[in-house]
Amino acid sequence: MELKELRAKAENFAALHKALLIKAVVAGGALGLLSLFLLFGPPKMIELTETPQFCALCHANQNGDWLHSAHRGEKCIDCHLPNDNFADHYLWKSIDGGKDVFFHFSGLGDGNDTQLTAHGKKVLQANCIRCHTDMVSHINQKRSCIDCHRTLSHRRTALTLPREENKK
Repeated sequence: MELKELRAKAENFAALHKALLIKAVVAGGALGLLSLFLLFGPPKMIELTETPQFCALCHANQNGDWLHSAHRGEKCIDCHLPNDNFADHYLWKSIDGGKDVFFHFSGLGDGNDTQLTAHGKKVLQANCIRCHTDMVSHINQKRSCIDCHRTLSHRRTALTLPREENKK
């Protein structure tokens, strides 16, 4: 092979790879934009999914109770999602929200029989302390707030009998 042929093949090879690289960058950018859209949804979707009205689409009973509670001025996410940082908040929003949507639309649950998970109890406790720091600083913090105040925000969804009577 002559030098001209080798140079022509190298230029063709480089042009082919340049075209592939451009296509890969364009496809990667489009995939990135699609991922952002799927994560954050259409404009205002994040704001919509943080309203009590949105939560009430699946959690109607809890919403009705919340409307008559002392916390009716707060959003569901103020108590039920971590509010320590942006990443943690949206990670758990997607996990918990995805789980709720799955159970609601799969027919495996109606959104009204939900129970707090161990993680949910930790988040709730942290948010009680975050909002009520002055009050909580005067009491024993080894107990969970909902041990005593379990009927405060969702009065019909919590047990109203003392815990000892419910163990029978």
